[in-house]
Amino acid sequence: MLLRVIDYVANPGGGVRFTVEMLRGLHRMYGPQIELVSHGEALQRYASLLSRDRGVRLVDVPPVEAWRSRTLMAGIPGAGPLNLLLGTARFHHAVAGDLLEGADVVWFPWLHRHRIPWARAGRVVATLHDVITLQFPEIAPAWIRRDERGTVRAWLASGARIAITSNATAATLHSMFGTDAERLEVIPLSGSHERPAAPVTRGDLAFKGREYLLAPINITPHKNAEVLLRALGRTGARHPLVLTGSGMDLWPPRSTRARKLTELAEASGFVRDASLFAPGYVDDRAYEQLLDEAWALVMPTLAEGGGSFPVLEAMTAGIPVIASDIPVMREMVERTGGQVLWFDPRDPADLAAKLAELEARYPEYRGRAERQAKTLRLRTWDDVAAGYARLLGLT
Repeated sequence: MLLRVIDYVANPGGGVRFTVEMLRGLHRMYGPQIELVSHGEALQRYASLLSRDRGVRLVDVPPVEAWRSRTLMAGIPGAGPLNLLLGTARFHHAVAGDLLEGADVVWFPWLHRHRIPWARAGRVVATLHDVITLQFPEIAPAWIRRDERGTVRAWLASGARIAITSNATAATLHSMFGTDAERLEVIPLSGSHERPAAPVTRGDLAFKGREYLLAPINITPHKNAEVLLRALGRTGARHPLVLTGSGMDLWPPRSTRARKLTELAEASGFVRDASLFAPGYVDDRAYEQLLDEAWALVMPTLAEGGGSFPVLEAMTAGIPVIASDIPVMREMVERTGGQVLWFDPRDPADLAAKLAELEARYPEYRGRAERQAKTLRLRTWDDVAAGYARLLGLT
């Protein structure tokens, strides 16, 4: 059986990790022939991760046209801003129709930004991770949101089988698009992954050996850094806040949003490299060590698609977690049978109160976290692959 996988985005966050884990699981358990079609930087990203995976053949096929050539006045120097103003720029990748032929089934592990000849969607499975770009207008310009809304709407109206990662996302899609739950297949994710064999030494970090609070968030607005900074500025002397994630290397600020966050941090009482550390994105090995040595992990997010990998990883490692009380996070944590400290993500005072509670009863919460790590009901990537195997017709 030939499974063709198409992804021209290769989202460097959870998207690539999800795809790679799934391809390995599907090949290990069901043994289909797998072609991964991509191009450019996305293909390079996959090649770096799958270079040793003989069960996956990488195929370089560009999308039909790059967005710059699908605009009015394409190729005219300086026309880009005018194309944006006129609303003629395209955010999506157009997939060649013949890529939907010649395979037993075609899977888009990241349907976002992909459009296909919809009449040929009958043998297509696609994964919709979230609609956060549409929920938070400040994340992207209006023309990108319009394009993404059109892409998602077209997928939902097509004959493709659509998988999502949580019931919370199903509710959001019903609210936004009127999508019935029966249209969607909910396949929750796994938070497990192979831990690096040799973690790097982080002896150069000033917070090493201190009781630091780890916040693995990126700079996008829905990760809710503002509430985090407003709530915890005065506690940084006791528990330095460490920000990891794309764009969170705040000094020097490289964007308007980064500049606003640094100003808010200072106004909230944080002192750079004393009570607030912002290394930004770190690789898996460095992150594993940061997690293992953390006093606690805080996740202030306002929205996720299927939950939070960092929260699951902290629970698995026996690290106390303070998490935003939103439906998708409740769904994920309750599925594991675990417990975290919940707070209202719109209320800095509630987060500060939960941190004070954790401080006052830390041995109790730490002991609970370590005990529950041994009893959590954790999904494996084989479990996820089994759900997709049914949808893909591999069983």
